[in-house]
Amino acid sequence: MTAYRRFQPPSTLPPGAATATTAAVGRSTPSGVSATRRRALAALAVGALGSALPSVANAETRPLAPTPTDAEGPFYPRSLPADRDADLTRVAGRGGVARGTPLYLSGTVRRVDGTPLPGTSVELWQCDALGVYHHVGATEAQDENFQGYGVVVTDAEGRYAFKSIRPVPYPGRPPHLHLKLTPKSGSPLTTQLYVRGDGGPTSMSVGRDRDRLSLALAPAAGREPGALAAEYDFVLR
Repeated sequence: MTAYRRFQPPSTLPPGAATATTAAVGRSTPSGVSATRRRALAALAVGALGSALPSVANAETRPLAPTPTDAEGPFYPRSLPADRDADLTRVAGRGGVARGTPLYLSGTVRRVDGTPLPGTSVELWQCDALGVYHHVGATEAQDENFQGYGVVVTDAEGRYAFKSIRPVPYPGRPPHLHLKLTPKSGSPLTTQLYVRGDGGPTSMSVGRDRDRLSLALAPAAGREPGALAAEYDFVLR
């Protein structure tokens, strides 16, 4: 499982504020400089620091943009499978491994104020490498080694992680993942994530927010050959 990306708070002061203070206060003053000049330099340093603080406060309190919603679609499982853990590439009781490129997906779930949301249920479902959804009564041939659906609960820092496969396209839709997030309190979120750079028709409910629901895939360091990794941080209202 890939390492989790921790939320890094902004620095106490914006770039330049500390430099300005150091330049004004820390510079050696020739003995010939008058007391008036020294007082003026000190006042300038205080002014630079004071003017920086309001912008820092605004940056720290500015709310995060909520993750856009997207349609649930018709393929949410009609009945949940007995095996619905975080690893969708294996099914309990079967010795095989799902077809497709392994994908390690991880990230965090937070409120718009940046507060982590521990205990949030995160559901993931997608079609298999053959383009078929499981647990919906499909009659097409399926990859029997693919779980099709999984659910995890975020930890104390709001982190989640899944192992699945790189999503594949099927007629009328680009590669995508379905997710539903349900916090212990507050409004749930249903959305979809798309593979950055893979075009094609998308849900009409996304529109121009498509870019904010894009996953950047990269080689998964330390995993099996060819495996991919992606991180996505969800923000709930």
